Amino acid sequence: MFILQRYIGLSVIRGFLLLALIMVSLFSIILLIEELDQVGTGNYNWVLAIKYVLLHAPKLLLDFAAFISLVGSIIALGSLAAHQELVALEAVGVSPRGVTNSVLFAALILMVLVLINAQFIIPATLHHANVEKTLAVEGSGDFVSEGGYWAQSNHRFIHVKEVENGRVPADVEIFEFNQQHELLRYLHADRVDLSGPAQTAWVLQGVQVKQLVDGRLQATNLDTMKWQSFLSAAQLGIIVSKPEALSVTDLYQFVQGLKQRGEQSYRYELLFWQKIMIPISAAIMIFLGMPFVFGSQRTVSAGKRITLGVLAGISFYVVSQLITHMGSLQQWSPMLIATTPSGIVLAVLMFIKMRVFSKSSIG
Repeated sequence: MFILQRYIGLSVIRGFLLLALIMVSLFSIILLIEELDQVGTGNYNWVLAIKYVLLHAPKLLLDFAAFISLVGSIIALGSLAAHQELVALEAVGVSPRGVTNSVLFAALILMVLVLINAQFIIPATLHHANVEKTLAVEGSGDFVSEGGYWAQSNHRFIHVKEVENGRVPADVEIFEFNQQHELLRYLHADRVDLSGPAQTAWVLQGVQVKQLVDGRLQATNLDTMKWQSFLSAAQLGIIVSKPEALSVTDLYQFVQGLKQRGEQSYRYELLFWQKIMIPISAAIMIFLGMPFVFGSQRTVSAGKRITLGVLAGISFYVVSQLITHMGSLQQWSPMLIATTPSGIVLAVLMFIKMRVFSKSSIG
């Protein structure tokens, strides 16, 4: 019996992976077409453009995880129904509850895979893609290595050794030279606050200043110090990751840091809860695909089932966007905004279970 249930679960996973390949490939082609406009700028060429698109594939998979889960499960279960495999499974003793448990098994596996993608894979691939593209397009002579990030302009050099939570430069060194290439001032900051409206106005924290006075370097320690950065928005993007590229844990820690400093954290908190809910939503959408197959195998064709599934997936996306925009304008709780779409789907599933699903059978 376990082997049969595992077969159903693996069929759902295969359906998810098949549709994921199709969707990611389609939108990767669209992204590549958009990148063609920048090919030829600086050192940005075809090879780097293709690499940039490939590194965005995990992000595309995350963006469409809920939609892929819904339609993928419909395709997988619909295929079993079309070949009378569900009827055969019922004949050998696999009950609707057993099928549901098999789908739960698949949903849990896919939920874990989506979470791993969001936590570990996307932050690394998106940051690497952004760094390579920016260095190629800008051609500014910036340098990135295991030792950190280096940039220079008008006899000033910046060395960022670490980045905390993907958004906070730490262990930062600044060298300022005169026209004779003599060191005028050296700054070392434990961390840099970039949360202000103008990200060129850096607030250095935990600062050590060594300045040339009468031919000698004098050292001073300061709690905070303002410093005008010369980095462009593109160069700054090499150092700090975009919010959507942060891992779940980095987002959480970054939000907590903003709250401790009394700064605005609403946008990042909302993004954190949305990332938390993506794997859960994907698992829920797999169960939403079951009513499209159960009880309608003789009356609804496979094409109609898939069409209805696509419409349901699009509806879920539209409702999610409406709730996000309305909630953001009204400053609703970020957790409430992120969980409401999935909560609606769960309510629909409970209604279906009470009114329809409980009266139907596999056949």
